[in-house]
Amino acid sequence: MVVRGAEGVSGDLKAEIEAYLATPTDEAVLVLVARGAGKIQKIAKLAKEHGERLDVKTPPDWDDRGWQRLVGEEFRRLSRKADATAIAALMAHAGNDPATIASKVGSVCATHGDAAMLTAEHVESAVEGHGRRSGFAIADAVAERDPAGALVAVRGSLEAGEAPLAILGALTFRMRQLLLVRSGANPKDAGVSPGQHRRLQGLAAAFNPGELAWCHDRLAQLDVDLKGGDLPDHLYLELAILEVATPQQVGRPWNPMAPA
Repeated sequence: MVVRGAEGVSGDLKAEIEAYLATPTDEAVLVLVARGAGKIQKIAKLAKEHGERLDVKTPPDWDDRGWQRLVGEEFRRLSRKADATAIAALMAHAGNDPATIASKVGSVCATHGDAAMLTAEHVESAVEGHGRRSGFAIADAVAERDPAGALVAVRGSLEAGEAPLAILGALTFRMRQLLLVRSGANPKDAGVSPGQHRRLQGLAAAFNPGELAWCHDRLAQLDVDLKGGDLPDHLYLELAILEVATPQQVGRPWNPMAPA
Protein backbone atom coordinates (compact mmCIF):
# COMPACT_ATOMS: atom_id res chain seq x y z
CA MET A 1 0.00 0.00 0.00
CA VAL A 2 1.29 3.48 -0.92
CA VAL A 3 0.16 6.53 1.05
CA ARG A 4 1.08 9.81 -0.64
CA GLY A 5 0.97 13.06 1.26
CA ALA A 6 1.55 11.15 4.50
CA GLU A 7 2.49 14.41 6.25
CA GLY A 8 -1.21 15.31 6.23
CA VAL A 9 -2.81 12.06 7.45
CA SER A 10 -5.12 12.31 10.45
CA GLY A 11 -7.97 10.62 12.25
CA ASP A 12 -8.64 6.92 11.73
CA LEU A 13 -6.09 6.56 8.92
CA LYS A 14 -3.33 7.98 11.09
CA ALA A 15 -4.28 5.61 13.90
CA GLU A 16 -4.27 2.62 11.52
CA ILE A 17 -0.83 3.53 10.18
CA GLU A 18 0.59 3.90 13.67
CA ALA A 19 -0.90 0.55 14.71
CA TYR A 20 0.59 -1.20 11.67
CA LEU A 21 4.01 0.37 12.17
CA ALA A 22 4.04 -0.71 15.82
CA THR A 23 3.76 -4.37 14.75
CA PRO A 24 4.51 -4.59 10.99
CA THR A 25 4.14 -7.82 9.03
CA ASP A 26 6.05 -9.17 6.03
CA GLU A 27 2.72 -10.03 4.39
CA ALA A 28 1.93 -6.37 3.72
CA VAL A 29 4.26 -3.58 2.59
CA LEU A 30 3.47 0.04 3.46
CA VAL A 31 5.16 2.89 1.59
CA LEU A 32 4.73 6.39 3.02
CA VAL A 33 5.53 9.42 0.85
CA ALA A 34 5.81 12.72 2.73
CA ARG A 35 7.36 16.14 2.14
CA GLY A 36 8.12 16.45 5.85
CA ALA A 37 7.60 14.73 9.19
CA GLY A 38 6.72 17.72 11.36
CA LYS A 39 3.11 16.64 12.01
CA ILE A 40 3.72 12.89 11.99
CA GLN A 41 6.64 12.51 14.38
CA LYS A 42 5.31 9.26 15.87
CA ILE A 43 4.80 7.72 12.43
CA ALA A 44 8.28 8.84 11.33
CA LYS A 45 9.86 7.36 14.48
CA LEU A 46 8.07 4.02 14.09
CA ALA A 47 8.92 3.86 10.38
CA LYS A 48 12.59 4.41 11.13
CA GLU A 49 12.60 1.79 13.91
CA HIS A 50 10.81 -0.98 11.99
CA GLY A 51 11.47 -0.16 8.35
CA GLU A 52 13.65 1.93 6.08
CA ARG A 53 13.62 5.68 5.72
CA LEU A 54 14.91 7.35 2.57
CA ASP A 55 15.39 11.11 2.37
CA VAL A 56 15.28 12.26 -1.24
CA LYS A 57 16.12 15.77 -2.39
CA THR A 58 13.85 16.29 -5.36
CA PRO A 59 15.50 18.09 -8.29
CA PRO A 60 13.65 20.95 -10.01
CA ASP A 61 11.39 19.79 -12.85
CA TRP A 62 13.72 21.33 -15.44
CA ASP A 63 16.86 19.60 -14.12
CA ASP A 64 16.98 16.50 -16.33
CA ARG A 65 20.48 15.57 -15.15
CA GLY A 66 19.34 15.75 -11.55
CA TRP A 67 16.47 13.36 -12.28
CA GLN A 68 18.80 11.04 -14.16
CA ARG A 69 21.10 10.92 -11.12
CA LEU A 70 18.12 10.18 -8.88
CA VAL A 71 17.07 7.24 -11.08
CA GLY A 72 20.64 5.94 -11.22
CA GLU A 73 20.96 6.19 -7.44
CA GLU A 74 17.75 4.17 -7.01
CA PHE A 75 19.15 1.36 -9.16
CA ARG A 76 22.40 1.47 -7.17
CA ARG A 77 20.45 1.40 -3.90
CA LEU A 78 19.11 -1.97 -5.01
CA SER A 79 22.65 -3.06 -5.95
CA ARG A 80 21.87 -3.14 -9.66
CA LYS A 81 23.60 -1.68 -12.71
CA ALA A 82 21.60 0.22 -15.33
CA ASP A 83 22.91 1.85 -18.49
CA ALA A 84 21.90 5.25 -19.88
CA THR A 85 19.14 3.76 -22.05
CA ALA A 86 17.52 2.11 -19.02
CA ILE A 87 17.59 5.38 -17.07
CA ALA A 88 16.05 7.30 -19.98
CA ALA A 89 13.33 4.68 -20.44
CA LEU A 90 12.56 4.63 -16.72
CA MET A 91 12.22 8.43 -16.69
CA ALA A 92 9.82 8.29 -19.62
CA HIS A 93 7.59 5.88 -17.69
CA ALA A 94 7.97 7.32 -14.19
CA GLY A 95 8.23 11.05 -14.87
CA ASN A 96 9.19 13.48 -12.12
CA ASP A 97 7.90 11.62 -9.10
CA PRO A 98 10.36 9.97 -6.67
CA ALA A 99 7.82 7.47 -5.34
CA THR A 100 6.89 6.34 -8.85
CA ILE A 101 10.56 6.12 -9.80
CA ALA A 102 11.27 3.91 -6.77
CA SER A 103 8.28 1.70 -7.52
CA LYS A 104 9.13 1.20 -11.20
CA VAL A 105 12.84 0.68 -10.54
CA GLY A 106 11.84 -2.00 -8.02
CA SER A 107 9.60 -3.65 -10.63
CA VAL A 108 12.38 -3.72 -13.22
CA CYS A 109 14.89 -5.15 -10.76
CA ALA A 110 12.47 -7.81 -9.54
CA THR A 111 11.43 -8.82 -13.06
CA HIS A 112 15.01 -9.13 -14.33
CA GLY A 113 16.86 -10.39 -11.31
CA ASP A 114 19.50 -12.21 -13.37
CA ALA A 115 20.48 -9.36 -15.71
CA ALA A 116 24.03 -8.12 -15.15
CA MET A 117 23.28 -4.78 -16.83
CA LEU A 118 19.75 -3.44 -17.13
CA THR A 119 18.86 -1.73 -20.40
CA ALA A 120 15.88 0.02 -21.98
CA GLU A 121 14.67 -3.37 -23.22
CA HIS A 122 14.41 -4.64 -19.64
CA VAL A 123 12.55 -1.49 -18.56
CA GLU A 124 10.06 -1.65 -21.45
CA SER A 125 9.24 -5.28 -20.71
CA ALA A 126 8.57 -4.59 -17.03
CA VAL A 127 6.69 -1.27 -16.79
CA GLU A 128 3.90 0.53 -18.61
CA GLY A 129 2.42 4.01 -18.87
CA HIS A 130 3.89 7.50 -19.08
CA GLY A 131 5.08 9.37 -16.04
CA ARG A 132 4.17 12.90 -15.03
CA ARG A 133 6.31 15.51 -16.70
CA SER A 134 6.03 19.22 -16.07
CA GLY A 135 5.02 21.70 -18.73
CA PHE A 136 8.62 22.91 -18.83
CA ALA A 137 9.90 19.40 -19.60
CA ILE A 138 7.52 19.36 -22.56
CA ALA A 139 8.67 22.85 -23.57
CA ASP A 140 12.30 21.72 -23.42
CA ALA A 141 11.57 18.77 -25.72
CA VAL A 142 9.90 21.16 -28.17
CA ALA A 143 12.84 23.59 -27.97
CA GLU A 144 15.24 20.69 -28.60
CA ARG A 145 13.24 19.83 -31.76
CA ASP A 146 12.31 16.41 -30.43
CA PRO A 147 8.69 15.74 -31.55
CA ALA A 148 8.60 12.15 -30.29
CA GLY A 149 9.96 13.08 -26.87
CA ALA A 150 7.55 16.01 -26.62
CA LEU A 151 4.54 13.80 -27.41
CA VAL A 152 5.57 11.18 -24.83
CA ALA A 153 6.02 13.92 -22.25
CA VAL A 154 2.68 15.59 -22.96
CA ARG A 155 0.79 12.29 -22.77
CA GLY A 156 2.35 11.53 -19.41
CA SER A 157 1.51 15.02 -18.21
CA LEU A 158 -2.12 14.75 -19.33
CA GLU A 159 -2.47 11.26 -17.81
CA ALA A 160 -1.29 12.73 -14.51
CA GLY A 161 -4.00 15.40 -14.64
CA GLU A 162 -2.01 18.42 -15.81
CA ALA A 163 -4.25 21.12 -17.29
CA PRO A 164 -3.73 21.71 -21.04
CA LEU A 165 -3.70 25.48 -20.51
CA ALA A 166 -0.91 25.09 -17.93
CA ILE A 167 1.15 23.14 -20.49
CA LEU A 168 0.43 25.85 -23.05
CA GLY A 169 1.62 28.47 -20.56
CA ALA A 170 4.97 26.73 -20.17
CA LEU A 171 5.36 26.37 -23.93
CA THR A 172 4.56 30.04 -24.53
CA PHE A 173 6.99 31.10 -21.81
CA ARG A 174 9.82 29.07 -23.33
CA MET A 175 9.12 30.34 -26.86
CA ARG A 176 9.15 33.90 -25.54
CA GLN A 177 12.53 33.27 -23.91
CA LEU A 178 13.92 31.88 -27.16
CA LEU A 179 12.62 34.89 -29.09
CA LEU A 180 14.27 37.26 -26.60
CA VAL A 181 17.60 35.46 -26.75
CA ARG A 182 17.47 35.16 -30.55
CA SER A 183 16.90 38.94 -30.75
CA GLY A 184 20.02 39.63 -28.67
CA ALA A 185 18.64 39.99 -25.13
CA ASN A 186 21.23 39.53 -22.37
CA PRO A 187 20.71 37.09 -19.47
CA LYS A 188 19.18 39.77 -17.22
CA ASP A 189 16.69 40.93 -19.85
CA ALA A 190 15.77 37.33 -20.66
CA GLY A 191 15.34 36.55 -16.96
CA VAL A 192 17.78 33.62 -16.91
CA SER A 193 21.22 32.76 -15.56
CA PRO A 194 24.30 33.10 -17.82
CA GLY A 195 24.50 29.31 -18.12
CA GLN A 196 20.83 29.00 -19.06
CA HIS A 197 21.28 31.91 -21.48
CA ARG A 198 24.04 30.03 -23.32
CA ARG A 199 21.82 26.96 -23.50
CA LEU A 200 18.90 28.99 -24.89
CA GLN A 201 21.21 30.56 -27.48
CA GLY A 202 22.10 27.10 -28.75
CA LEU A 203 18.45 26.04 -28.84
CA ALA A 204 17.31 29.24 -30.57
CA ALA A 205 19.96 28.79 -33.25
CA ALA A 206 18.31 25.51 -34.29
CA PHE A 207 15.17 27.36 -35.46
CA ASN A 208 14.99 28.52 -39.07
CA PRO A 209 14.52 32.22 -39.95
CA GLY A 210 11.11 33.40 -38.79
CA GLU A 211 10.25 30.00 -37.29
CA LEU A 212 10.19 31.19 -33.67
CA ALA A 213 7.69 33.92 -34.56
CA TRP A 214 5.59 31.32 -36.40
CA CYS A 215 5.70 29.01 -33.35
CA HIS A 216 4.50 31.85 -31.13
CA ASP A 217 1.60 32.49 -33.53
CA ARG A 218 0.78 28.75 -33.62
CA LEU A 219 0.61 28.66 -29.83
CA ALA A 220 -1.73 31.65 -29.85
CA GLN A 221 -4.04 29.66 -32.13
CA LEU A 222 -3.76 26.72 -29.72
CA ASP A 223 -4.96 29.01 -26.93
CA VAL A 224 -8.05 29.87 -28.99
CA ASP A 225 -8.67 26.20 -29.79
CA LEU A 226 -8.38 25.08 -26.16
CA LYS A 227 -10.81 27.75 -25.00
CA GLY A 228 -13.46 27.28 -27.67
CA GLY A 229 -12.75 24.36 -29.99
CA ASP A 230 -15.07 21.42 -30.64
CA LEU A 231 -12.40 18.69 -30.50
CA PRO A 232 -10.91 17.14 -27.32
CA ASP A 233 -8.18 19.29 -25.78
CA HIS A 234 -5.53 16.59 -26.05
CA LEU A 235 -5.92 16.47 -29.84
CA TYR A 236 -5.41 20.22 -30.23
CA LEU A 237 -2.45 20.07 -27.84
CA GLU A 238 -0.71 17.09 -29.44
CA LEU A 239 -1.14 18.46 -32.97
CA ALA A 240 0.27 21.88 -32.03
CA ILE A 241 3.20 20.36 -30.14
CA LEU A 242 4.02 18.08 -33.07
CA GLU A 243 4.02 21.08 -35.43
CA VAL A 244 6.13 23.45 -33.34
CA ALA A 245 8.62 20.73 -32.39
CA THR A 246 9.22 19.72 -36.02
CA PRO A 247 11.71 21.95 -37.91
CA GLN A 248 10.21 23.63 -40.96
CA GLN A 249 10.69 26.52 -43.35
CA VAL A 250 8.18 29.36 -42.93
CA GLY A 251 7.22 32.16 -45.26
CA ARG A 252 5.98 35.67 -44.79
CA PRO A 253 4.95 37.47 -42.63
CA TRP A 254 7.04 35.52 -40.08
CA ASN A 255 10.11 35.48 -42.30
CA PRO A 256 10.38 38.82 -44.14
CA MET A 257 13.31 37.46 -46.19
CA ALA A 258 11.22 34.65 -47.68
CA PRO A 259 10.28 34.91 -51.38
CA ALA A 260 7.04 36.77 -51.97
